Amino acid sequence: MSTTVSPRIEVLPVAHEFTDPEIRTLVDTIEHSGYAVIPRFIGADDLSELREFVRESISQAGNKYVVLNGYAPVAHTALGAITRSPAVKRLCMRAFEQLTSRPGPDLEYYQILRCLTGETGVQNSMNFHFDSYVLTLLLPIEVPAGKDSGELFVLPNVRAVRRWYTSNLLDKMLLDNPLSQWLLRTMARRHPRRFVRIVLEPGNLYLFWGYRSIHANAPCDADKIRATALFHYADPHSDSALKKRLGRNVH
Repeated sequence: MSTTVSPRIEVLPVAHEFTDPEIRTLVDTIEHSGYAVIPRFIGADDLSELREFVRESISQAGNKYVVLNGYAPVAHTALGAITRSPAVKRLCMRAFEQLTSRPGPDLEYYQILRCLTGETGVQNSMNFHFDSYVLTLLLPIEVPAGKDSGELFVLPNVRAVRRWYTSNLLDKMLLDNPLSQWLLRTMARRHPRRFVRIVLEPGNLYLFWGYRSIHANAPCDADKIRATALFHYADPHSDSALKKRLGRNVH
């Protein structure tokens, strides 16, 4: 998928107060390229500390796939600083407003730290899905070198933000079934150029419309670590009575 818009946005990290023109550039880039990148979003010292934290978490789990949910487990790290950053929250709110023409809600993120390693890490790869949240911020912490580096496969912006939760649920049901998954994995293997393929660089921040885009991470070597932090912003169906009745907590 070719584009004339560069996904790299040269702005300052974390504490920088993003201007409306900068946010507009980010939104336009996501629309045209499928994603945008803010390079060097965290510094080398913070990245080194996060990598040590990831290795300790994996070791405590018996060298298996680890998922840390929420703010509390990472509050003392650079990930906690991002969560608390008013500048990052404003970036999310304004991006939401520019996409939807609705006020951006001042909500907590749904955030996770995913640490893929071992055979369980391989099993949690190439699972194509839509996020339940409009905007996804992805911060790579550790990415394997070589052929199987766990790059991100994206079919960007293939649907609109649904007005009704039932429409969103139908989209997910059509995607989350063995036939659809087989077709997408086959296409990724035989025709990878049909996807936007994002080679992740630790310390950069990647932004894309997770709700609107079909995406999955490629596998990495079982003896390597692929660690990414994800900040999901704004579930458009959080007030759905049907969703609450179904008890849907899939993100």
